[in-house]
Amino acid sequence: MYYYLSNDVKRDGWIREASGLWILRFRYDWESWDQNPKVWIERGRLESNGIPLLKNRKRMSRGLAKKLWMELLSTGWRRIDPQWD
Repeated sequence: MYYYLSNDVKRDGWIREASGLWILRFRYDWESWDQNPKVWIERGRLESNGIPLLKNRKRMSRGLAKKLWMELLSTGWRRIDPQWD
């Protein structure tokens, strides 16, 4: 998780906004990885019963996903442990 989007480690990355409500999961799209690397980004939150509510999911190039990851961290989002499967 902490090494998300590095060149040698391919794990999901999880971050939470400063207010603590929204969570983003950055996940490698393995089907595209060899030719044109893409990343799935899921946005959701945990409900009071512990069940995740997934609001949307989008796919973008690895380069754009890495840029978004860095921008969000610089604006107060924090790395977190995985929140759902």
